[in-house]
Amino acid sequence: MNDVIDTDVLIIGAGPVGLALALDLARRGVPSVVVDDTAVDTGVLPAKAGLLNERTMEICRQWGVADEVRAAGAPADYPRDTVYCTALVGGELIGRSQVPPISALPRDLSPETTAKCPQFIFDPILERAALETGLVDLRRPHRLVAYREQDGSVTAEVADMSATGRRTETISAAYLVGCDGAASTVRRQAGIPFDGGTLDYSISVITEIESLEDHHPFGRAERFMFIDERGTWCNVTSMDYQKYWRFTFLGYPEKPALDEFDAEAAVAAAVGSSDLPLRILGAVPWRRSESAARTYHQGRVFLAGDAAHTTSPTGGHGLNTGIGDAATLGWILAGLVDGWAGPEAAEAYTAERRPVALRNSGISSVHYRNWVDGVDFRGATAPGAAGKRERERIGRDLADVLSSQWSSQGVSLGYRYEDSGLIVDDGSVAPPDDPSSYTPTAKPGHRAPHVVLKDGRSTLDLFGAGFTLLSFGERDEHDEDVALLQAAAMERGLPLKVEHIDEPDARSVYERQLVLVRPDGMVAWRDDLVGGATVAAQVVDTARGAGSPTHA
Repeated sequence: MNDVIDTDVLIIGAGPVGLALALDLARRGVPSVVVDDTAVDTGVLPAKAGLLNERTMEICRQWGVADEVRAAGAPADYPRDTVYCTALVGGELIGRSQVPPISALPRDLSPETTAKCPQFIFDPILERAALETGLVDLRRPHRLVAYREQDGSVTAEVADMSATGRRTETISAAYLVGCDGAASTVRRQAGIPFDGGTLDYSISVITEIESLEDHHPFGRAERFMFIDERGTWCNVTSMDYQKYWRFTFLGYPEKPALDEFDAEAAVAAAVGSSDLPLRILGAVPWRRSESAARTYHQGRVFLAGDAAHTTSPTGGHGLNTGIGDAATLGWILAGLVDGWAGPEAAEAYTAERRPVALRNSGISSVHYRNWVDGVDFRGATAPGAAGKRERERIGRDLADVLSSQWSSQGVSLGYRYEDSGLIVDDGSVAPPDDPSSYTPTAKPGHRAPHVVLKDGRSTLDLFGAGFTLLSFGERDEHDEDVALLQAAAMERGLPLKVEHIDEPDARSVYERQLVLVRPDGMVAWRDDLVGGATVAAQVVDTARGAGSPTHA
């Protein structure tokens, strides 16, 4: 009989979400075993995500890897424009959406900006950081066979794919998390329905092209969308702003067979020439879908990333939504393992993260539909002056309907957990949920706003290890209220630190004298005073998932 491997958390899947969760847990002192069925890193194939939004970079900042991600990622001064055309070589220009390079983005709403870091660079950074903690046991190639939940734990049978013959290991964990993709074994074995469905299928062709801008007249851009009267039928996107480009052929109603797909001919049709000096590295068919698990939590089993939700990649929100899952689930699991989180914390994970996924995937699907049939594409390839006028019209219309895709700070920073059982609502009015723009607010259930303090730090740098109580004003101004919350937290084992901020500008942004911020940077409660030990206990119990929500 195999020896049983014991751990606090077993994570199935070593993609970016699984690695991110393992890293977050390790930074909270919680060990994990991560199981993945791939033998080695797959490099630039298959085609994967590459855009890290502001919130993901803020989380990377909390983990201590943001500088490495920026340094290893794509050049920050590369133009992020999207060009609409009929072909690269000998094609007609239809229009252009101009998007500032990352180096020109403001930092007034966040200490971080979007970063271009392809997943074949991002994943190894997360893996190295996780392994360096000494609390992450990464096992590959290993595959989950089955699991069962009993006696306050989850026992999993895992097959070692590298062994000669069939060898299995038994892993016992307090909690199991499926980060194993859209076809999640964990989700299927849990019997959790996956609501939604397929939009269509695509084929991505990964190519290596040196100095693409030297071979066409449209200059540097992040993306080129190829259009005819049917709409957008292909796009080519830079993966690293250097030499790797991904051609994506759109709109297959059924999963295409690769043996019937001529990648060279397809790329040549998009380029407009077969003479471009490029190297095809491979082709990958994939399903474009919009789905969400009906619940992200069942007993001691949780889902995160694509196992919990799938999103059209238009807008780049899929990976970033998954990293947000990890940041929220990490502190909840740490609280459950350490004993200070209550049972409602597990329930709140679905209540908080599922609406975000539905919102983000819905926005992404709208973007995709706008790509393929969002405007009247008639006349896209017509000759003469009439064709020129139609192309100019199409270009203007596309730039208009797709503007929110190229500017989506509201998606990145503006999500909210107001319906969560871990939030104490203060009755204030939330700003509009606008995908394109973000209005900072410290209303409970929202991301704690970024303010630059006198010492140069961001307020976001104060959060992460545990709960943080911001006390605005002179240091001893709220001693009695602070002491009440500290006592309630200490009695329950809730990790809490106090930050005194005597800066009127920061106080004006947070709008209250006392603000309780969760480990994931979300505001749990705020007020100008506590109002006694009973209220302090209610606030702490609500925030940790051990009491009914309190409405101030």
